[in-house]
Amino acid sequence: MKILVIGPFPEPIFGVSLSNVVLTTGLRTKGFKVKTINTSTSKKINPTSGDWSFSKLVFFKYYLQLFKVINSDVIYCTTGQSFFGILKYAPFVLLARVLNRKTVVHVKGGYLKASYENMNNFKKIVSKRVLQLYNKGIVLSESLKPLLEEFLDPEKIFIQHNFIQHSLILSEKEVFKRKDFEGIRIIFLSNLIPEKGIYQLLDALDELNSKGTKFEAKIAGHIPNNQQGIIERMSKIKNLEFIGVVRDNVKADLLSWGNVFCLPTYYSMEGQPISILEAMGFGNVIVTTKHAGIPDICTDKNGLFVEKKDVESLVNQLKNLTNNISWVEETCRFNLIQARKLYSEEAFVNGVIKIMKSK
Repeated sequence: MKILVIGPFPEPIFGVSLSNVVLTTGLRTKGFKVKTINTSTSKKINPTSGDWSFSKLVFFKYYLQLFKVINSDVIYCTTGQSFFGILKYAPFVLLARVLNRKTVVHVKGGYLKASYENMNNFKKIVSKRVLQLYNKGIVLSESLKPLLEEFLDPEKIFIQHNFIQHSLILSEKEVFKRKDFEGIRIIFLSNLIPEKGIYQLLDALDELNSKGTKFEAKIAGHIPNNQQGIIERMSKIKNLEFIGVVRDNVKADLLSWGNVFCLPTYYSMEGQPISILEAMGFGNVIVTTKHAGIPDICTDKNGLFVEKKDVESLVNQLKNLTNNISWVEETCRFNLIQARKLYSEEAFVNGVIKIMKSK
């Protein structure tokens, strides 16, 4: 089977681009012939990536690679969720359907339905016709199936969870040798855009300091150009270290160091953050929101939920953890075992292959 993977690849590194790398590598390892079309239009994270801008006209150069569709059996697209994000894949999927090739759309977020409902009638008609061209659709979890129900029959909508990078994995013994449960060690690992809840977390850390609550915190991730002031904000908070973008061994070290992973996200395009799965796979309690597909992978057994945009809710839950360190350690060990069993790269790649091969 010859497979064409169309979507963003690093740089920049974010959930979808990382996913496309893992899938492509996994498919090739299993003997499939894979070609790619990298649709990234910038090497930097843009917090308003769904918006139209003239800089995105560069995307038209990717249509010079339409010929790759001809020699492929399956066309796999990680579609965007805005009107432009949907429309830009239209020439690829339209040609694929004309040539009777299998087409698979993978929605890697949770915003598609809301985006569609907010479009004007013209954009709705165009978006619907493009999405209906796909033979099959994939969403990240059960609660996200409604994202595609407007466009595809229910039996053509499949679920495939995200994964933990195999290259990061350390043994359970090694991970817990690096951890400390004398107090909470808080990690934030994501792009530092406001909707990820980073400012609520910083306010919460300030309040914990003012109350004399014992903690250590490390924040990692890319800072968009329009958020550079956050560096000064972080520098003023005691017991907090900003370590920038992390990869490979540095990322594994960070996840092993922590015992509480905090992502109070309300990001409109959120789906199922890979960062949460990775944090679980390295034995961390999860503190997050009941947003998008998160409740499908994270329950009260894995951590604590906070209210969106609510600093006090975040402060209270973090204080609860400082008073229940034995529960933190117990949950860390549970999360590591559960996540590594359910969310491996192998399971992800095999799941996508099974969907591609299905009738």
